[in-house]
Amino acid sequence: MLMFTALPAAPVASPVAFAPVSRVAGQPVAQAVFDQTVYGDFAVVGNTVTACPREPRHHPVKLCLDAQNRVGSGPSAQNNGHSMTWADIDADPVTYNSSSARLTIPAGARVAYAKLTWAGDTGQPSDIPCGRGPIRPAGTPAQQAVSLKVNDRGSLVAPDKYTEDPLGALANTDHQFYSATADITGQFRGITGQMTVTVGNVWTPQGFDCFGGWSVTAVWMFDTPHPAAPARKQVAVYDTYARVLTTKPSAQVRMPSIRSAGGASRIGLTGFEGDWAVSGDQFLVNGHNAGRNGNFFVAAADGQLNPSSANNMSVDVRTVDLAGDVLKPGETGANVSFTSGLDAYLVAGVALSSGRPELAVTTSVEPAVAHPGDQVTQTVTVTNTGSAPAVDVVVHPDLGLRQNQPCAQNIPRLEPGQWAKATCARPAPGDDVRPSGTATGKSLIGDQLSATAATFLEVVRPGVAVTKTAAPGTVLNGQKVGYAIEVRNTGDTPLSGITVDDKQVDACDKPDLGTLGAGEKAALQCSLAAGDEGFTNTVTVTGADKTGRKVTADASAAFTVIHPRIEFSVRPSSRAARPGETVTFTVTVRNPTPIALGGVRVTGSPAACARDIGTLAPQQTVEYTCSVVMRERLTTSLTVSATPFVNGKPVETRVDAVSRTSAVTVSLVAPVPEPPIVKKSAESAPLRNAPVAAFVAGLATITTFVTVGAISATAARAKK
Repeated sequence: MLMFTALPAAPVASPVAFAPVSRVAGQPVAQAVFDQTVYGDFAVVGNTVTACPREPRHHPVKLCLDAQNRVGSGPSAQNNGHSMTWADIDADPVTYNSSSARLTIPAGARVAYAKLTWAGDTGQPSDIPCGRGPIRPAGTPAQQAVSLKVNDRGSLVAPDKYTEDPLGALANTDHQFYSATADITGQFRGITGQMTVTVGNVWTPQGFDCFGGWSVTAVWMFDTPHPAAPARKQVAVYDTYARVLTTKPSAQVRMPSIRSAGGASRIGLTGFEGDWAVSGDQFLVNGHNAGRNGNFFVAAADGQLNPSSANNMSVDVRTVDLAGDVLKPGETGANVSFTSGLDAYLVAGVALSSGRPELAVTTSVEPAVAHPGDQVTQTVTVTNTGSAPAVDVVVHPDLGLRQNQPCAQNIPRLEPGQWAKATCARPAPGDDVRPSGTATGKSLIGDQLSATAATFLEVVRPGVAVTKTAAPGTVLNGQKVGYAIEVRNTGDTPLSGITVDDKQVDACDKPDLGTLGAGEKAALQCSLAAGDEGFTNTVTVTGADKTGRKVTADASAAFTVIHPRIEFSVRPSSRAARPGETVTFTVTVRNPTPIALGGVRVTGSPAACARDIGTLAPQQTVEYTCSVVMRERLTTSLTVSATPFVNGKPVETRVDAVSRTSAVTVSLVAPVPEPPIVKKSAESAPLRNAPVAAFVAGLATITTFVTVGAISATAARAKK
């Protein structure tokens, strides 16, 4: 809807519909077209659409150009003294005037609201200098749609609201001004950062004392705190029409809704036709000279790009930081007034922003990695990132144990940029937690503030296990014993710097096994040659978790060295025999060891006593007999041999046979001869004391020779 504030005018054909016209009377209350508290602010840029004449009229063109550089004085340094022409910087043949400005908002921000304001001379009354200008656009300013281009995105913009001076309120030295506004938020959709805004076809005549220009007021914002906008601000944009006339050198307007929380505030103004060469104009906020000088409206436009001059002779687009006492905390609204000495101008737009406090919280734990029950300290830092004080601030550290109340800290007041710190110590829980830190407070006008941050406390339970086995567990002297060592991380956190230290076997040492993740394992193989005796040795594994805490584990393995042997005996039934008699030999073979003996054989003479016994189990005895008919003196030569079985397998790689030799002698005894027959004579008398000669020769000689073939082996000794 198009809104008018002016005297009734005759209908003129226009693509824009007319709205009711109302007069500006008394001290108006400005209409807030945008009022939000955002993570952002406003930016205001603009430019003129007029330029110095190309041909001299009352004054040389050079004086106009000098005035644009703020050189000169009097009428020759004002648009009053020059027949102003249109500036037209674009290449669009449809526009009769145009200019550009650079609007910059933080990268990543979006435009939440944008308003285009433009103004010029209506050419009325017809007897004033600009009204006498022979060159003016077609139509009327109320009907004129301006050309708008944001970067390369172009559109035509018709007025949403149009206001002009009541002709009856003007003195004979005053021109009739108009202003128009339109919501152009949609034209900035998806655009961020630096952009070029070009506006054309602003309705204004060419001639003496003519002016024309425009401004864009853009409110930019982020959805959350951002380095470019760490705290919220209340941003209010107003439509105004505050006209200062030569016969009415002041104007007032009430800005509703704006409230200060005691922080930094800014005001942006769009004014038209302020003359640099005419001093004495000021603008005041709540009675304070906000412009801080006696000549505020000097035709200076922020962001002007092309044309660009210090004195553009048409439009002021300015942003001013307000002193801290201008807007008092708790008060709603602001009274803005504009005064002049001899200058006449129009203020057609105002934007205000007022900072709020903002709490930003960071939290950390020390140490960041702990074990269950370790003492952990949480630190919560709260900073007021806003531009206004925060009061009644309470900081709540919480180690995730829901015991935060004893650690709460009260901070009566945090000034802008000020920070405070709270700490809380607790035993670490049994598992990982995300401790949070919360700060609450309020602004001086009662806005509730809250911020929370979280950190991570890693609770670790390191563990390590080791197993060690020896294979084979039973060996002969000199045989190889192999060790298998397995290291396993039984905890829930990586272990680094793992070492393996074997107390007796150097080959099993591993000074740097590296790192094992949770649940990972590593295997080692090592060996040694057995010596005369077996032993039990221990391996120790040590590793460190990410906190440096060490964990350790031990494992032992043993092996036995055996010395295989065999017992062997040969016993004759008699140590002496007559020729032809039979002597029986009892042969006993015994395995006294804990391992089996295989390939047990008895060989030698007499052949009748040789046997293949086969296998002798541990502690097994085999006994058999054999007989020999004596013909001559006999010495046996019998040998038993065997092969040891270690761990179920015969030892074939080395000479480990077990043998014993037994020699037994059986003597041969000659037979006793019959005594001779003695014939008796009749006369002979019996012999007295005549012994019966008997010759008993018996010889029993037993000689046993035992030779033991011992196993000979060289074994590597274990370390002492």
